[in-house]
Amino acid sequence: MNLYKFLQATVFLSATFLFFSCKPHISIKAGTNNEATILFSTGFSENTAKTLKALRGANTNEPLFNKDDVLSLLKNAGASNTSASIPSPTEITATGTLASVSKNQLAKTGLLKKGEKSLTLTIGPAQIVAFYALLDDETKSYFDLMMIPALIGEKMSIAEYTDLLASMYGPTFADEIINGELTISLSSPDGKKNLKKSLTLGELLTTEKELSWKIEF
Repeated sequence: MNLYKFLQATVFLSATFLFFSCKPHISIKAGTNNEATILFSTGFSENTAKTLKALRGANTNEPLFNKDDVLSLLKNAGASNTSASIPSPTEITATGTLASVSKNQLAKTGLLKKGEKSLTLTIGPAQIVAFYALLDDETKSYFDLMMIPALIGEKMSIAEYTDLLASMYGPTFADEIINGELTISLSSPDGKKNLKKSLTLGELLTTEKELSWKIEF
């Protein structure tokens, strides 16, 4: 099974706040007008990276991520001033600016909302389904492989979802996804107001309700 396209898709979803990795971090800084700057970093463990490379028949010595692919995905999401770096063979950091949050594709999904004096990130089944609808059929097929409870509308405990992933991709891969901790940071234009929260990916992917984070400034 070729999971390379799936890996690319997860990076894009990470940029819109849904990471599949062991140490994802999403940072969103509100602009003075309707813009917002997004910075994200993510990486897999060495063992999981080797598994992913083996599944797509890649050279085990080459980096797991491709900067050009990630930059292209960011631009397709409507970001400008994009940049990316690979600090290690299994990690990547990227950033981009959304010039108009209210008119961006992300706004249509309900994931990101910017008010005159506020910035809100919301992730729940409705937002995940709306984002999924924006993807092309090939990318959708790789998300389908993950059988994400919040996407398919099936009630599933974290333990049940762990068992499902383990049966498909092995216990190490499942553990890394389920127990990986997503850190979300929101900040005001001047950087004086900040909000930082963390939750496990297992909690996020099995949620039956909206999870929302808001900063006012």
